[in-house]
Amino acid sequence: MHWVVIADELSALGWRLAGAQACIATQKNVAERFAEALRDADFLLITADLAQQLPKAVLTAALLADTPLITVIAAAAGGSEPADLDQEVQHVLGIAV
Repeated sequence: MHWVVIADELSALGWRLAGAQACIATQKNVAERFAEALRDADFLLITADLAQQLPKAVLTAALLADTPLITVIAAAAGGSEPADLDQEVQHVLGIAV
């Protein structure tokens, strides 16, 4: 399995130690890095801060595609947390309190 992580420099270092192909991205090049990873990865992780820089339609289409499997993760330090999927599902279903 080929797994790729798109992250800031500190987060990428940690993921590289875990065995992932780590791509360091910035706001300026995240779309390019994301497109490359979509072609090459079986499993793709991207930090929430960088995912927010992608056009919403691009990220949504990628998340709904069959491959690669994509997960939005928190950065190693000081980054945004990904959305709480449980809370979002409850909201969509109308059962959120």
